[in-house]
Amino acid sequence: MAYAILAGLPPVMGLYASIVPLLVYTAFGSSRHLAVGPVAIISMVTFERCSSIAEPGSADYVNAVLLLCVMVGTIQMAMGLLRLGFLVNFLSHAVVSGLTSAAAILIALSQLKHLLGIPLASQQSVVSLLTETGRRIGETHPATLLLGVGCIFFLLFFKKRWPRFPAAIFVVIVATVIVRVLRLDEAGVSIVGSVPAGLPRPSLPVFDAGTVRTLIPAALTIVLVGFVESISIAQVIAVKERYRVEPNRELCALGLASIAAAMSSGFPITGGFSRTAVNHQAGAKTGMASIVTATLVLLTLLFLTPLLHYLPNAALAAIIVVAVAG
Repeated sequence: MAYAILAGLPPVMGLYASIVPLLVYTAFGSSRHLAVGPVAIISMVTFERCSSIAEPGSADYVNAVLLLCVMVGTIQMAMGLLRLGFLVNFLSHAVVSGLTSAAAILIALSQLKHLLGIPLASQQSVVSLLTETGRRIGETHPATLLLGVGCIFFLLFFKKRWPRFPAAIFVVIVATVIVRVLRLDEAGVSIVGSVPAGLPRPSLPVFDAGTVRTLIPAALTIVLVGFVESISIAQVIAVKERYRVEPNRELCALGLASIAAAMSSGFPITGGFSRTAVNHQAGAKTGMASIVTATLVLLTLLFLTPLLHYLPNAALAAIIVVAVAG
């Protein structure tokens, strides 16, 4: 939902982008652990380009985003069918390891605003982010900090003592109950808030030659960045779990998933670092984990959205930080 807002879209579209694309990727992808969905950098590229076409949130803006999604998927599929996945062979282990580590650091630091309760501006620079955090550290919200640190402590405790225990679910439930009972939201603790219920609607963008030309640079950027991010984390985990990832198959699977996102009211997606890290840490062994994830998101949209209202952002930040720390 946060990534949807970052892309200038209604928050619920973030959930829509986490159902059908995930199922499509599971059917065609070669990674057993890669979890596809919205990611920060692609959401920012989407907003930067589409906001030059229409007002964010408007019907024309949503159409431009869906069109961009189709273009990304088409280019990825074409690259996969042309067997251009070999280009990944030119990425050395040092490059992949460095990219993964840098992304993990940025993702962890990007959660500081939720852990400290400080409205920091989104930054893609460690230096800028730490500088702003240091300058505004006096604005830290005590209740938010205590809640976030407490969640991290319990996650690390269960990870060490009982690694198979579903600590993330436990932390989410307990943190939500604490906020609701103590009404910490009224004391300034940031919460998820209301989430519209219902299934994603089938959608198809209106094609316009001028819009397509405008979106080509963004589409190529998303294809490149998305593939590198996906294949990097997929290969890192594949090495740990001793299996192989097929780049051409990954391109085709990601392309189909992006097209599926456009047809189910989503927006451009790829395999995410933090999402995949959470998936692997939770004990996933096969693509069935992604099917379970998509099913739970679907059930949440249908029946459980009222329960998400008091979920504190600090708890979600804690889960992400612990997941990417390794």
